[in-house]
Amino acid sequence: MRLTLVDNLVLPAERDLHLLDVHPHLGLLSLAAVAVADGHQVTIYDPKRQVRNGDLPYDETLYEAAADRILIGQPDVVGFTTLGCSFLFALGVGRIIKRRAPELPLLLGGPHATMLARPILERYTAFDVVVRHEAEETLPAVLAGLATMKFVDVPGVSWRTRGGVKETPGSPRIENLDTLPALDYELYPMQDLGLTLIRVEAGRGCPFACTFCSTATFFQRRHRLKSPARLVSEMDTLRKLYNPQEFKLDHDLFTVNRDKVLAFCDAVGDRGHKWRVSARIDCVDRELLEEMAAAGCIGLYFGVETGSRRMQKISKKRLDLDLVAATLDLCEHLGIESTTSFITGYPEEEEQDQLETLNMLGGCFSRPSRACIPQLHILTPEPGTSLFDQFGDQLKFDGYATPFNAQLMRAEDQQEVLREPTIFSSYYYYPASLQRQTHIAVVETVDLLRKLDRRVLAALISRHQGRFADLVHGLISLAPDSVLGSIPGFGEVERYVRHLLGDEDPLTSAVRYSLFAHCQAVPTVSTPHESVTVLDPHGTYRLAGGAKILHDVHDCAQVMPWLEKADNSTTAVEFRRVSYVRLPGRSRPLQMEPGGALLLSLFENEQTPKGVMQALGFPDGTHPEEWLPNLVEAGLLVACSGGPRSDAP
Repeated sequence: MRLTLVDNLVLPAERDLHLLDVHPHLGLLSLAAVAVADGHQVTIYDPKRQVRNGDLPYDETLYEAAADRILIGQPDVVGFTTLGCSFLFALGVGRIIKRRAPELPLLLGGPHATMLARPILERYTAFDVVVRHEAEETLPAVLAGLATMKFVDVPGVSWRTRGGVKETPGSPRIENLDTLPALDYELYPMQDLGLTLIRVEAGRGCPFACTFCSTATFFQRRHRLKSPARLVSEMDTLRKLYNPQEFKLDHDLFTVNRDKVLAFCDAVGDRGHKWRVSARIDCVDRELLEEMAAAGCIGLYFGVETGSRRMQKISKKRLDLDLVAATLDLCEHLGIESTTSFITGYPEEEEQDQLETLNMLGGCFSRPSRACIPQLHILTPEPGTSLFDQFGDQLKFDGYATPFNAQLMRAEDQQEVLREPTIFSSYYYYPASLQRQTHIAVVETVDLLRKLDRRVLAALISRHQGRFADLVHGLISLAPDSVLGSIPGFGEVERYVRHLLGDEDPLTSAVRYSLFAHCQAVPTVSTPHESVTVLDPHGTYRLAGGAKILHDVHDCAQVMPWLEKADNSTTAVEFRRVSYVRLPGRSRPLQMEPGGALLLSLFENEQTPKGVMQALGFPDGTHPEEWLPNLVEAGLLVACSGGPRSDAP
């Protein structure tokens, strides 16, 4: 049997297509391995890679084009995996496949399908069978039963019959993950992907009961790890095949079983592998972190989720927040990069809770080593969570797009989302104590501030006496009102800082430079011009397409190191003033003297060099040919169409 498995595709905003994750889907690889072992031919279709590469159109024809590519392989069965944020893609493509090939069985699996198997099958006739929970042991039997559509002896299966939807009891789970066959990563074009990090499934299951997370429900709270020998063998094999720089050991909570982690460290310690894992702040300690660092651990992902003790209790995360700073200190000391993830938008979250989360987030941003990567997300309703059980019948829709569900490809997609709030809950939100606009504005503002140079952001937080919340809300207060709340942009950041600190404060210059150098998109603009070998001071020139000028700021090559000093807010330091020019394709802006930048800015419209000199008040005896060649050679000026020619006298 020819089985095609279809990878997830979330629908990000078009500007974010470069962020699409093209790493192999480990769950699909595992299902492919058991199907191959059972004698089937398996291919994996990955729409993410094709969209990112431009091989799949990202417009209203997306679903049709993806269906074309799937059907060209003439599969005997197609299986989709889905998250809540990718179900719209699976549905759109599945409907087209079913219309073109009505007899072709379409399977559905993954967390979203597991939680909503019956309503999905009742509402959407494109799908024939849902394979619930961990499907490695049940997939061969499901494939064997497709001819008769009888699955009564297969646990954890839901399917449609003429009389309605039938389901077998059971929640399949792989107790010993070492029994699973080895993954064949070559089902993805590994050589073309050029991955420097490769993911390895380290285990499954989380024993905790956070109210907002569906992972524990899908894996049934049964924490499991592969054996050290199995993990090390997989890492060794992948290094021989692909030579990655590091591994991500995929597991929602790697460090729950301390003894097993120590055993893994003993096994992997002399291999030279570099690896990253996820953990809880309260599931690590000094000895464990020291052993992990010595064995090659270079990164830890911590879901802190909230800086409020009250919300820690309500969300059942139940972290001791006093451990956060000390644990991050220890990670930095050991050379382990940390990611701290926070959430806002809980139904029960109040203003003080959010302020405490923002201030703890600011403490992470302010860490001097910059080895901590803070994140703030807006809560997304997930079926299979206790929050959804409590508030799922109160979902609201406002059209706000997160990075995980930003695009609706066709006009009818929004109507689909509006018809089925439970199935498309990731496009919705829970009513909450705080206004929705507040949550949106805070998340968007933090995302904006993350784009600043970390030294600059840390200094800004310090100028607010360490209260990151004051900085965030100060920016929001300047933003123009909109339907989705007040969301500041780069202009508001600059305006806020100049008003707060004044133009004579070097930090103001550092903020302006950071925005200019790292945040502003500079498009490449084609300016018609002819090849110039002899420069004509009487011809017309203009500023190179896409070039931008930042006028009269402090020399940031001197300011940036000064910002790292503890007393930068009180020590009076005089730095010389300069200007900067940014060109498309250049990694860093070019530094210029203010007078040169002023001269250059006069070429923003077509000008003759003589005319520019006159505008600046230079006497007629000044010779543009003394400076014009340098500006043209540096790519700052281009000759305009109809200007000087290569045979100009």
